[in-house]
Order: sequence, then C-alpha cells, then structure tokens
Amino acid sequence: MSAVVPIRIAQATETSPKVHYRLLELSPDLCKLIETPSTQLVLTIKGKEGDDAVLCTANKTYALRSVNISNSLMIVNGPKSNEALANDGIFINDEIHEVMETVPIVPKLDRLYGMLRGSEYGEDEEDRMDEDDVEPDHSSKQSYYTRKDLHQVIQASDEEFDHAIKTNHILELNGFLRPLPPKHLTNILIKIFNSIVAHGLPRSGIPIKDLEEALESDYEIPRSVSRQVIEWYGGVEGDKWVMNENKALRQAGLGLLRPYAHIPIKSEQFLSIWRDAVGDVFADQVELPLLRGNYLLHPGSSVRDEHMVTFFSRAELSTDPLTRFNELFLTRQKWLEGDIIAFIEDLGVDKKDCDRLLLKFARRSADRGGSVYYTSRSGHM
Repeated sequence: MSAVVPIRIAQATETSPKVHYRLLELSPDLCKLIETPSTQLVLTIKGKEGDDAVLCTANKTYALRSVNISNSLMIVNGPKSNEALANDGIFINDEIHEVMETVPIVPKLDRLYGMLRGSEYGEDEEDRMDEDDVEPDHSSKQSYYTRKDLHQVIQASDEEFDHAIKTNHILELNGFLRPLPPKHLTNILIKIFNSIVAHGLPRSGIPIKDLEEALESDYEIPRSVSRQVIEWYGGVEGDKWVMNENKALRQAGLGLLRPYAHIPIKSEQFLSIWRDAVGDVFADQVELPLLRGNYLLHPGSSVRDEHMVTFFSRAELSTDPLTRFNELFLTRQKWLEGDIIAFIEDLGVDKKDCDRLLLKFARRSADRGGSVYYTSRSGHM
C-alpha cells in the first residue's frame, strides 16, 4: 500500500516571511546564452518604480510580459529523504497563475534625452575652459548626470547605452554627460574637413595628435572635445584615425540642412552648400541618399523645376509606434514604401518588426506602374 504524504500550506512567520515566486520563460537566444558555459552572464532588471520592467543582458533589452496560464503550478519543497517525507510532508510555498515571457525590444532611450536636456555643451564654454577645467557650473539649477547616475534608470543594455551615448553625440567631460548640440557638432566636423586639407594631413590614417593640435590652435577646440568627436566618426588605430568619411559627411549634411525644416531649398542648391562646406577633396562623396531618414523631397511647381528638399528627421519623431505613424501621416497622407521605411526602421529589432508595424498601422496599395504606397488606417489616427 502506498504511503500517504501530507501536503501543507507554508505559513509566514516573523522569522520566515511569505515568499512569492515568478516564473520566467526564456526566449531561445536567452536560453542559449544561459546554457553557454563560457559566458559570464549578468541579467539586470532596469527601470523606475511604475515603469514596465525590462530585462537586460550585456547587449540586448527584453520586455517582460505577463502571460496567464490555464493550469496553475505549485511551488513546493519537502524533506531531503524519503524516510522523512511521510512525517513532514510537502509544503506548498506558492501557487502560480501566470508566467513572465521575454520578448526582444529596442532600448527605451527617451528618458536619457529628457534627463540630459538643458545640460548641453556650448561653444561659449570653449572660451572659458582650459583643458583641465571642463566641469560644468554647479551653481546653476540644472542637474548634471554621470553614467552611474543613469545606468539603472535608462532601460537599455550596457552596450546599447554606450551606443546611444555615441550616436546621440553626448560628450563625457570630467565624468559628466553633456550633449553636443547639432549646430556645434556640424561646425566641428566642417573644421575637421578643412584642417585635413589646410594642414596637408593624409586622408587615410590621419595623425590624431596633428589634427587635435590644428583644431586647438586654429579654432580653440579643446582636445577633450575633439578626441571624442573623432572617435564618434571612425576608428582609432594606435596614434592614427581612420575616418568614416560617409558618416562624418552625413552628419555635416544634416547640420547644414537643419535650418530648412520649414522653408524648402532646391536640392542642387543645398548640395552645392554642402560640397562647399566640406571642401573639394570630399565633395565627390556628397549625395542626398547619405541623409536617408532625415529629409523629404518635394516636387517643383512645374515639370521642369527641380525637386525641393526639407529637413525632416526620424530622430525627432516619437519612439511610440502609434504616435510615430500619426506624425508621418499628418506630414504626408500617402507614402512610397521606400520612403516610409526610412522613417520607421529604428522602431523594430529587424525587418520583420517593421513589416508588422506597417501591417498594423498602415494600409498597403499599389498603382498600375507597380509602385507600392502606404496610407493611414483611419482607426489609428
């Protein structure tokens, strides 16, 4: 005859409080990461109180979503030996009605931009800053933050956070994070292009010391600033800088186009301004496609007139998908497929994510020539 095993409900006491459990269902890539013995795995839950929590590895961010399960699960424990089982029984510690699933998402960086707003590094600071005097003025009411201050509240992995610091042109001066305004960044990049030509520096393998000295002596740009800008736009190999020319030209072009957000400029006229700014050596690489996702083309008033161009950057649109599509369809009622994708590809982890967003928020159609267009699903406007 089988032994009867008592089942008891674990009770909380002053010395042993009630413990509640959550079960985490791992995505395939997370599971593989955990099962890899050589991986030094660190999982971190990030966010403020009231946020939808995210789980971060070293280089990815995952949403944590609660999913109800049809059959309850019991978390139990009992004695270590079979002999004690009949006497002590099994204790039910908790009952589980839902599990947490992990879903890869793009990092949530809106808070980073909001917290650093107002702490921008200005051109006027170069006139009053020595190389060793780059700490902000704490007498003002503006808060200044370090990486450590923002590490836990910014919902992004460490690698994604570092990438956001670089791609959003945030300087780190004396430990404090200071956004570099687009106009100032454009001026520095144009001065870099001009210095390379004026001082006869090689286009490939640019000596960093010589370039920093030129920027400091000719334009009073501190080396603490110029070095970080250099690292944003290329790789450092020893004492040489391998410039990513397209990336640097693109940023210079964005800065030059920014004043034309509301007043269109002829596309060829703008390209001429851009080429003149970066100089003849780099002018042959200047072309509008470098600015993908940051401009709109408008037809001229007649067939013979050339296209007009305006500044329109996806970086300044909402990161919430519904709001982003509303902004896009308020700007244009009808979008060519290639055009609209340029303004939503940062919302998804991959192309499949973008396709799902288009299916959810836009209506697809094609004309007789085979061109694919997207218009708004009226229920989302």
